[in-house]
Amino acid sequence: MRQAARHGFWWLAFLLSSLPPLCAQAKLPDETALLARIRARAAENLRRLPNYTCLETIERSLRRAASRRFELIDLVRLEVAYVDGKEMFAWPGSRTFEDRDITEMVSEGAIGNGSFALHVRGIFLSNSALFQYAGRVTLDGRAAIRFDYHVPMVRSGYKLRVKPEEGIAGYKGSFWIDPQTLDLMRLDVDIDDIPSNIPVAAGRESLEYAPAAIGGKDFLLPRRSELMLTDLGGNESRNYLHFSGCREFTGESVINFEDVPADPAVSRKPPVPITLAEGLDIDLKLQTPIEAGVTAVGDPVTALVAKAVRGKGHLYVPKGAVVEGRVVKFQRRHGPRDTFWALGLLFDRVDFENRFGEFRAHMYPVTFPPGMGYSTDPRRQGPYAGPEPTETNPRIGILYLKGERAKLPAGISTSWRTLAPAEETK
Repeated sequence: MRQAARHGFWWLAFLLSSLPPLCAQAKLPDETALLARIRARAAENLRRLPNYTCLETIERSLRRAASRRFELIDLVRLEVAYVDGKEMFAWPGSRTFEDRDITEMVSEGAIGNGSFALHVRGIFLSNSALFQYAGRVTLDGRAAIRFDYHVPMVRSGYKLRVKPEEGIAGYKGSFWIDPQTLDLMRLDVDIDDIPSNIPVAAGRESLEYAPAAIGGKDFLLPRRSELMLTDLGGNESRNYLHFSGCREFTGESVINFEDVPADPAVSRKPPVPITLAEGLDIDLKLQTPIEAGVTAVGDPVTALVAKAVRGKGHLYVPKGAVVEGRVVKFQRRHGPRDTFWALGLLFDRVDFENRFGEFRAHMYPVTFPPGMGYSTDPRRQGPYAGPEPTETNPRIGILYLKGERAKLPAGISTSWRTLAPAEETK
């Protein structure tokens, strides 16, 4: 109680359903009654939400302690789905969403989740927060109602993770409400009680909300957010998230990516799965142009087999077979003399005629024409004396692209050698 008095907060001890009826003998303060209506509106908005998915684009930047400006590190693109109250993630174009932590997909750099509904649930639909009315204000030229809130560590579900450490942090902030609709306009989250084992000095997330059409109806969804983390050395990481293309989530629409015949009466033979043997040399000609600041981690890429792969009188893969994959790394780096980008490509599927199979291979160094601005050998760029030091997956091929706006045009060829099939890998 001393802490509540010191900060000027009051505790709403019961769920909305347990609030006493408004009557002359037990009339609630105006601000408390208003907050109850706001929380009821938030609960109704979440209840109405269908299962849906949006494309999430994350622009990740870093400002070093001695610098005055943020520098773009990379872009990340994900499909994020809100399904039965949970957030799930997938790479764009994937056949399934996966119920796993986002840090397992994006293992490097600052990344977070909770933007869709988890923060709203923690603040408005639980008994964790202390609230204080801050009055009627103007937000971006619009009338708004502001409340401040505080969620102490002992009641928080905010998980802060900097591998390999993690812990639960307390947080506080403010939210702004449309006085006409009582819809959420903006939500700020300030991490103010950080576990001692987490190497983070401060953190802040700001989310903006707006109506979005899904299935012909409008729903209140996050439009964009900004996440800032400051490490113990004073370096600041900034993630700017933008949500687009929101649509209703259905399992059938996500896992079925096969083309449907124009004539339903025309049956098509099911594709035949194949397994590529170990040790096949395959040259791939890139079909997807790549550009720093435009191409994102998670973006699909396509290549064509440059020449037929034969052995012992057998045609393994014909020329022109399609190999699909995605960008798994595209980070800005600084060498002794210039800026360059480390590009990681992972190809995982091959298709030709009526056949398909898993593409398991590693890229080996190739020689590009002089002056082209890319290499498979980091020693040509100067900053390293060996291969990519942090990459442990042999299936990820690394290319190094020079320049602030480095580009890798379509038509570039890379060479790959197949690895043992998955069932034979220990």
